Amino acid sequence: MVNENIYLRRLEKNDMNQVILLLQSLSNFQPKKSSYGSIWNEFAEQKNVYSLVAIVDHKVVGYGCLLIETKIRGGRMGHIEDIVTHTDFERRGIGKQILEGLYKIAKEKNCYKLALQCSEHNVNFYEKCNYKLSGLSMQAFL
Repeated sequence: MVNENIYLRRLEKNDMNQVILLLQSLSNFQPKKSSYGSIWNEFAEQKNVYSLVAIVDHKVVGYGCLLIETKIRGGRMGHIEDIVTHTDFERRGIGKQILEGLYKIAKEKNCYKLALQCSEHNVNFYEKCNYKLSGLSMQAFL
């Protein structure tokens, strides 16, 4: 159950440092702080990206992102990325709340489906959030 003092809102520029620190639990990549301004500008200019943060006492304790692509046949598909919760706030429903918020945005933007890629140890969590295994995912790092 989500604690009443935890709320979701859209990502703001001032959240960037806290979000990047949270994302360290997913990947060791961390840009130089001197590049945060240019990264934010490029990120914020994207019209098909929607990011939410979970906040407790002015601190970012969760993050998630939705990217929407328009398919060649005209439909829109959403891609869920970077769902992360601060370790001190795990198992409080924050990840689920972020997913529900991104799902709502995808519905509002007329997406016909959502997809995400996760580690095997996270499959149970996503299944509890009504996502189903569907095929295989592969990637090439550049």
